[in-house]
Amino acid sequence: MFGYVVPNKAEMKFREFDVYRAHYCGLCAVLRKEGQTCAFSLNYDITFLAMLLNSLYEPVCTQKCTRCICHPIKKHREISDEYSSYAAEMTILLSYYKCLDDFHDDKNIIAFIYSRFLSPKFKRIAKKYPDKAETVKNSLSEIADAEKEQSLEKAANAFGNLLGTVFVPKNDIWRDSLFNMGFYLGKFIYIMDAYDDLNEDIKKRRPNPLISLSHSPEFESECENLLNMMAADSASYFEKLPIIENAEILRNVIYGGIWLRYEEIRAKRTNTKQKR
Repeated sequence: MFGYVVPNKAEMKFREFDVYRAHYCGLCAVLRKEGQTCAFSLNYDITFLAMLLNSLYEPVCTQKCTRCICHPIKKHREISDEYSSYAAEMTILLSYYKCLDDFHDDKNIIAFIYSRFLSPKFKRIAKKYPDKAETVKNSLSEIADAEKEQSLEKAANAFGNLLGTVFVPKNDIWRDSLFNMGFYLGKFIYIMDAYDDLNEDIKKRRPNPLISLSHSPEFESECENLLNMMAADSASYFEKLPIIENAEILRNVIYGGIWLRYEEIRAKRTNTKQKR
């Protein structure tokens, strides 16, 4: 359900992409400190969160040029800070539950094995953030129930609550804006993921709240309208945050990057219909 909050590289300046990649590599480095295979959980969505929090709170950063297992020859820049550590912890928390969910739904043995590896780290993080761990667990349970009911609103709200909770590192003046930004972005991600998986879910008879809506002649425009509303609401809360550093990079993601996958999916669906 992650991998939609990506940068639009074609619209980025070289300097901007270098900064974004440095945050991505910084988060990867923090994850590797938890164990080399923890880097398998790295995703663009939480990289965006790490960069958002870094730009909002402007903490002291560690920057270095180094090599890693993925880039053994050429050195690359890494930027990390206390919010990179927070983002890494949330990545592990979410990855653990995603592995359990994948095993439950598809009997994915690799996901089960990976969840066993993550388990000690998950327990430590859940102890450190008990409210967040409980919210993630309950939200995923609510999503499963809502999908059985074919309730798109309930499922999207549950994932929105999950991501909104993850977006808030501490209870301060920015809490509400961060939560609401994450909430609506989470709803966007859920709807996008359901739209992305629709054909495969129909084929494999898996629950998907969009299945009951997909027979409508207005289905495509309704999905686009829903996504537009969620993206606009999330962006409106982003604009309430006093972010100056890296603001254009973050805007590149929330106004452009998140639509890249949608355009790919819609084009594929359109081509499939034309062939029929």
